[in-house]
Amino acid sequence: MTEHVPFERHADKRETLVVAAIAAALGLATGLLFMFAPQIDIAVSRSFQLPGGEFALSKSDFWRGLRELFLRAFTIWYIAIPIAGVLAYRMARPVMNLDWRRWLYIGCCSLIGPLLIVNVILKEQWGRWRPREVLELGGNEGFTSVLDLAGSCDNNCSFVSGEVASMVMIFIALAFATRHWRPIHYCLAVVLGGLEALIRVGQGGHFLSDAIFAGVLMVLVAAAVHLWFFHSAFSPLRWLERESRPL
Repeated sequence: MTEHVPFERHADKRETLVVAAIAAALGLATGLLFMFAPQIDIAVSRSFQLPGGEFALSKSDFWRGLRELFLRAFTIWYIAIPIAGVLAYRMARPVMNLDWRRWLYIGCCSLIGPLLIVNVILKEQWGRWRPREVLELGGNEGFTSVLDLAGSCDNNCSFVSGEVASMVMIFIALAFATRHWRPIHYCLAVVLGGLEALIRVGQGGHFLSDAIFAGVLMVLVAAAVHLWFFHSAFSPLRWLERESRPL
């Protein structure tokens, strides 16, 4: 049954590998830059501080409202994924132009990336304090560079940005799962991911490097899951399609 499924609408293997390679190169360059010049993080965050030490975007109704809008949109999207996937499977036709295989792919990307890797693993284990909490920016805690694991934060820490990760993952997964809208989804991943990064850095919630690495990691996760789902002999789709065959 698998060989008859039209997979031509999603990204091919070469494109997925190219996008992953670009993301990996950006991550490597970012790591090297902030390894040798960690104070860039402090300088960027300090540029958003007001004379009294507060972060400018945290005092703005517009930017606070935009962040709240994005948070609500994430919630709606995460609720919509399983509903759309189940409907597409049960009705045996696409929902919002995506079949159940692509909804399953998008759902797995969201579970593995923003939920598991970012919020369960990194933010609970990588003890980096947020900008508003470090001494250099008016807080009481010690600053650690992005690749330094010596920070003492023990939960909901700065590395990496969960909101940037969610924003990037939505659109990079859609890009890998579609054809005609793929260039638009790539652009939205960069533009809206950058806007989310601006909000979080400008509010003192994350350093610039936290935001960059959030985006890089999500692209790599989406690429890895895409290769597993659509270009691997061990794809879970093969088992699911075999189980769904009528007797």
